Amino acid sequence: MDTFSLSIVVGAAIVTGLVAVPLALRKVPRNRLYGIRTRRTLADDAVWYETNAYGGRCLLVASAVTLVVVAVLHAMPLPGGARTPLGLAALVVPSLVAAILAVRHAGRHRP
Repeated sequence: MDTFSLSIVVGAAIVTGLVAVPLALRKVPRNRLYGIRTRRTLADDAVWYETNAYGGRCLLVASAVTLVVVAVLHAMPLPGGARTPLGLAALVVPSLVAAILAVRHAGRHRP
């Protein structure tokens, strides 16, 4: 992974982690712009805070996974062309899994 691509992926993982902290700490009130927004989370404060705390923790783990995978990829002797797609996958896949888990978590609650 070239230095520019590495910087982009690492920066995105760090920003994702920073955005996740207020969610994990239950500091974000119900709104239509920031957080896990489903019909159930927008209908009930208890569901909102529980789902977003869970989702925030999932995103923090996803960010950490991304940073570890990128560090490993950077240290491995891979062909140059393979590093960028693998680095992007290291960013997208954990974040997507975190989002899916959070939305599924919201579905388990009744408003």
